[in-house]
Amino acid sequence: MALTALLAVQARQPAFLDQASTGPTLETVHLRARADGPARVGVDGRGTVTIAVVPKVQMHVYAADAEGYVPFTLKLTPAAVVTPGKVSYPTAEISVFPPTGETSRVYTKPFTVTYTFGLTAGARATLAATGTLAATAVLRYQACDDRVCYRPTSGTFPFDIVR
Repeated sequence: MALTALLAVQARQPAFLDQASTGPTLETVHLRARADGPARVGVDGRGTVTIAVVPKVQMHVYAADAEGYVPFTLKLTPAAVVTPGKVSYPTAEISVFPPTGETSRVYTKPFTVTYTFGLTAGARATLAATGTLAATAVLRYQACDDRVCYRPTSGTFPFDIVR
């Protein structure tokens, strides 16, 4: 199948990844990811960050609810700044791995993950004083193409938290 046909089959990436990169991006052999701008928090110290992930052409990433492989996960650090909240992953697709005929829950198209978090008391005080905090998104996943399943991979990239 020609490369242009493969690109046409893959869904369009999230709009904010179409723009020139305005912030840190994680780029691996398997995917590209970036936060949708700084994460904004309210006066209650709760906020949300949205991470867009684009699997590379012919690549799939095991879904957050996949079994038997390392699923896609998102965590935020450092613990001195953020307290965990709810992570919302997209609905997975069912994929058949051609060499074995095995079915798995995967992401093959661009997707977003939303992470709701809280700030620690110290982080709230720092944010009030400085107006910004640094945090890090930590991704862990396992990816495969049409022939090979790769070793589990982790990657990080920073993002800002603002009021």
